[in-house]
Amino acid sequence: MIYLKTRTAARASKVLAGLLLVAGLGLAPAAAQSGELLNRFVQSSGGTDAAARAFQQGRVLIDERKWGAAATHFGRFVAENPSDRNLDAALYWLAYAHEKQNNLREADQSLDRLISEFPRSTWLNDARALKIRVRSRLDPQAVATPKPTDDDLIQIAAMQALCQGDRARCGQVAGEVLGSNRSLVVKESALKLLGRHGGTEAVPALIRLARSEQNERLKMSAISALGQTNDDRVIEVLREIAMSATFDDESPTDSAIHALASLESPRAVPALVDVITNGRNTAARQHAVDLLGRRRGDDVTDALLRVYDSVPDATIRARTVSALGHRKDARAMARLVEVARTAPEAELRKQAIRALPNRGQESDLDVLISLYDSERTPELKTYILDAIGRYNNRRAHQKLMQVARDTREPVERRTRVIQILSRSKDPEILKFLEEMVR
Repeated sequence: MIYLKTRTAARASKVLAGLLLVAGLGLAPAAAQSGELLNRFVQSSGGTDAAARAFQQGRVLIDERKWGAAATHFGRFVAENPSDRNLDAALYWLAYAHEKQNNLREADQSLDRLISEFPRSTWLNDARALKIRVRSRLDPQAVATPKPTDDDLIQIAAMQALCQGDRARCGQVAGEVLGSNRSLVVKESALKLLGRHGGTEAVPALIRLARSEQNERLKMSAISALGQTNDDRVIEVLREIAMSATFDDESPTDSAIHALASLESPRAVPALVDVITNGRNTAARQHAVDLLGRRRGDDVTDALLRVYDSVPDATIRARTVSALGHRKDARAMARLVEVARTAPEAELRKQAIRALPNRGQESDLDVLISLYDSERTPELKTYILDAIGRYNNRRAHQKLMQVARDTREPVERRTRVIQILSRSKDPEILKFLEEMVR
């Protein structure tokens, strides 16, 4: 047993060494340094080899705490690699380096872009945490959360118990609280309870507060409460607020878009489409596409297809393609294939290729393999290989190994395939990689 483990470890070490050589990194003289290089190699596997090396160089600057050089490097990476798979990570490290230098506005802008453009990024939670830190330094009052007193907690608990037991009294008591000098925390709780338990009688008061409340925190609470009412009367109000020219992650505009998306009424769908089509803030329009795509129902697919056909804005169309990647509907699949094959804009084709694996349908792999065989644009062929690599099954692995073996393929593409395969622990792939090293 010990012999087998040693032999397996030696084989794995040999394969990893081969991968480092293939990637042009070489082997470090010390084991610790070699491990660190391998770490960075795996983390940066994505996009072209040149972009992967550039990303790795930026991470070295971060590790060495050279904040100015790192900010300059990642700023150039973001500008020169707008479609790279590591773009979200690069935006995070750019913001991180800026924050370390107290360039807080620049850090905030990079985080805004990451959060807006990559709503499903694995870096999203880190970005939001860093954004809170940045905003707290830019404006301590903007993110300050009032701490409830003991009296506040007792009042909130009493209101909650009353609203759960007597809906009629809930509206009356919550209204009295909102008109009093109670703390902001208690008033916010009263608004949430009105949305959940106030019934149809609470809607006019919530609409009035959503439109005219001067305290922004209470205004956002009122808007969010409207989204919990499931009353069609609130749709027009929410649509008007969502069309605003100003937008931030925590703003009335953002609250209105989320509230619209949470309404069960089918009338909320055309309202969201109107925001996407005619809204005055591009980031808000993009956010509305993302939230629309998460709703259920065939009407959502219809709406996304209409948006793609009618909105000329390239960023909105790309976001719509991404949203279609989360629909199981056959019409969504057909449109993604159409865009991937024939869209005149390369960026839209890339987005459709990236979106296809998101559907989670094994049958979509046939489409990607066919796309790869017919595609003539080198960059798009690499994107297709990345998409094929997201299917962890034998057919996908066989196609990737076929490309890696084919000496007619460019060496950069064959290297990229080896990087993709290196993520798998499948014994057949490990054996294949060992053969490639020999």
